[in-house]
Amino acid sequence: MSSPPPQARPRRGGRPSREETERLNEVVREHALRLFLDLGYEGTSMDAIARAAGTTKASLYARYPSKEAVFSAVFEWAIMRRDWPVPEPPPPDLDDLEGALTAIADAAVRRAVDPTMIKFSRIAISHVSRFPELARRSQTVAVWPRQQLVADLLRRHHATGTIAADDPDALAEHFLGMVSGAPARLASFGIVRPPEEQERHTRELVRLFLRALRP
Repeated sequence: MSSPPPQARPRRGGRPSREETERLNEVVREHALRLFLDLGYEGTSMDAIARAAGTTKASLYARYPSKEAVFSAVFEWAIMRRDWPVPEPPPPDLDDLEGALTAIADAAVRRAVDPTMIKFSRIAISHVSRFPELARRSQTVAVWPRQQLVADLLRRHHATGTIAADDPDALAEHFLGMVSGAPARLASFGIVRPPEEQERHTRELVRLFLRALRP
């Protein structure tokens, strides 16, 4: 079980140092993210965020003018992290095409069905009219690095003649949608395949994708 986010340390007096300011910013983000995920947007207040972070409401408003600003900033900060909600694995061996695609697919599915990511997706979807840019970035920022990795992998093997991939960027998008799109949709309704079943499903999709690319 993960430990609770740290509390801000009170300061005796004087202006906080740059390190202390950044530390407080991190504490505020951690606690705000947890509250939004646990209580939802409507159920979270600025008072609750300030109390959880061990700071004052005035200090919180000095950083963020409104709850909307906290929500946007905190969720964008979360999706930019490579360790959230689960750490990204190291890049696979790009010389092994099937093995690399399988590893990338596994990582995509693991992120898509993580309970924290499911909560995140539900909140982003339920508030899409209020935060349209956040909903868009939650998809593009989270997916793009992995999509770029798949595209680069396909270019690498297209150049050797192993596969025919004339539009690797489009193929990468299709691949990730194929392997992780359905698990993500099912997970949003509380349906998650058992690990063994999901593993078989992923490997079959990888083989299907590769058969379509063989020259």
